Amino acid sequence: PRARPVPRRSARRPRTTRMAARTPLAISARGGVLVPPRAAHTAARRARPVVAPAVGTRIARAVPARAAEAPAGSTDDAVEDVRECEPSDRGRALVPAPRASRRAMLAAPPALSLGLGLGAMAFSAPASARSASAALSSASASPATLPPPPPFASVGVEMLRDPALYNGLATADRAKRGLDGLLPVATTTPELEVARASAAVDACESPMTKYRQLVSLLNTDERTFYALLESRTADLLPILYTPTVGDACLQYGTLTQRPPGITVSLRDAGNVPNLLARWPKSDVRVAVITDGERILGLGDLGANGMGISAGKSMVYAACGLRPEWLLPIQLDTGTNNETLLNDPLYVGDRARRERGAAYDALLEELVSSLQGRYGRNVLIHFEDFAPRNAFRVLQKFRSASSSTLVINDDIQGTAAVTVAGASAACRAVGKNLTEQRVLFFGAGQANIGAANLLTLAMTEADKTLSLEDARKRIALVDSKGLVYDGRPADKESLSPDKAPFAANLAELQSAFSRSNKKNLDPTSLTDVVAATRCSLLVGAAAIPGAFDASVVRQMSKQNDRPIIFALSNPTSKAECTAAQAYEWSNGSAVFASGTKFPDQTVRDGKTGATRQRRPGFANNAFIFPGVALGSLASGASKVTDKMFLAAALALASLVTEEDLEKGAVYPPTSTIREAAFFVGAGVAAAAAEENVARPGACAGGAIFVAGGKAVPSLDAAPGENDAACVNWEACVRDYAKTCL
Repeated sequence: PRARPVPRRSARRPRTTRMAARTPLAISARGGVLVPPRAAHTAARRARPVVAPAVGTRIARAVPARAAEAPAGSTDDAVEDVRECEPSDRGRALVPAPRASRRAMLAAPPALSLGLGLGAMAFSAPASARSASAALSSASASPATLPPPPPFASVGVEMLRDPALYNGLATADRAKRGLDGLLPVATTTPELEVARASAAVDACESPMTKYRQLVSLLNTDERTFYALLESRTADLLPILYTPTVGDACLQYGTLTQRPPGITVSLRDAGNVPNLLARWPKSDVRVAVITDGERILGLGDLGANGMGISAGKSMVYAACGLRPEWLLPIQLDTGTNNETLLNDPLYVGDRARRERGAAYDALLEELVSSLQGRYGRNVLIHFEDFAPRNAFRVLQKFRSASSSTLVINDDIQGTAAVTVAGASAACRAVGKNLTEQRVLFFGAGQANIGAANLLTLAMTEADKTLSLEDARKRIALVDSKGLVYDGRPADKESLSPDKAPFAANLAELQSAFSRSNKKNLDPTSLTDVVAATRCSLLVGAAAIPGAFDASVVRQMSKQNDRPIIFALSNPTSKAECTAAQAYEWSNGSAVFASGTKFPDQTVRDGKTGATRQRRPGFANNAFIFPGVALGSLASGASKVTDKMFLAAALALASLVTEEDLEKGAVYPPTSTIREAAFFVGAGVAAAAAEENVARPGACAGGAIFVAGGKAVPSLDAAPGENDAACVNWEACVRDYAKTCL
């Protein structure tokens, strides 16, 4: 019979032979783990296989006799046999050892493992590879022959981590700053770094991802960030400020960013000066403080409010103030937001909000500590305090005894931007400000502040108009409806903030009944609009959709050109959209909002013609940077109401006839930096009129900065030595020029 063919499997070399041929071993520097070195492994693959003896046979000149004779599984003997081998032969002893013994020897001390690895390399490789292995073995056995590595130089790494010095591939003096090898070899210009950053922002798909990208840039390369912000202010302002900053505050616990400012909590009471001493900038001139209790229209966000302080600081920088002048501060006095208290990612103090004496004491300590380190002229900017504290705190620090340079942007900044828009809108409709009847929907700090400033604007525009008569032209609607004296919903008398604007319900009821053949419902906004015959409707109640079709149509019924300001933000809180206001008014509305809406194609309800409308963007950023510049440049000791009125009127004067033709009552956001200087000039001039400016702040056509250095005014004539600044705008620009 024919012989059965030998199975192919029997022709294979023994398993130990294959293992020996393909598994050269070497020692890793980390804890004695055996790994196949790349060079020896490659050489072994190319070499002719070396057939090793079967397990248990003797290896001449390599392994002592008892190493081969030891019974399988005798780990101790196997290890001892390997120890007795020369270092170059230890790999040979490992190969024929039983598997269990090999596993144990892999965990042997590093000194033993080192010999195993190098021995295995020599055993499995051809002559050329063995020569390389011998050299490696010699080098490993004699580390003293290698030159010692240079000591670690931290200067380059520290440079990379300093956003004030690092400028991407445009960073200068690489060698001097220890950046060789830490940066790619290519070098660029600062302008190209701005282009790179701009492309990175454009690659982001959503506003929130753009926000994260920009904050990351700010944390790594300040120079490029602020250059990009200056070149693309109109595009980036809605990302870094409203409305996106509201989403950033909501998601603050998931933003892995470097903390942008100082946090002061109740635990720090008595230690605030030491906290401020840790801030690296020594020339802070504006401190933006929030307690996070009323962030935009989003409510109590606690310590997440730091996002709004940082956002305001970015706007200041975009409008001409140096970044090192700005200090964002979060006053963490707890939160009553249950979602945040139960959120493991919440960054603040998990305690109920403190509103009593401890709150007041901590705030006083913070303000006095800021003045102690940075001087009496540091501007304190309060932001997004709840109404219960906003008015009280502002009045407290504005008092004569306090002598603090302080503003509240929600009260005063919103008021000024509202009055500016109203003044420009009056030009659009061809009427005077004193002819307007104004209804404020929402009686919080924003609208109360606007009502007070609007009253001042009316009495300044018409000196014959009394304060009482001006207030009669203004009405308020709060959460309980129309504000009027004797309202049953009020358990006590009206608050002192609302009382001056309380309506006479009987008079309104009589006029309304004659016109509408029904009784006035003071809780119906449509009825109140009709009863007050308002021509200007301002919303700041953060109730989306409050200005519905019925309200807008009633406004259009009683006005040829109704003025509608939906100022609540972010966008989700707006009383109505631009498209809705134009549609429901048949294209006749003069519209502005606290959120930037795109241009709209509007059809005229009378002629049927279509035209483009640009909704006004009532952004406080048009006001507070200029107020700061004007106050600081003039050396003002306080910021008065007339200084804010001057800011409003200066802003309104920047609205061109072309803007009004398009329906816009504010200048384009692309001009916001220039607007800050012009508004600042008006504020500085008003400070001088109010006798709160520092005497001689711009005397002789020059101003003086730290160290007594005089900076000539831009328009000062040679030898000019007048007692007042020739041009307040030049004074403000000079002030910014000294630091830009």
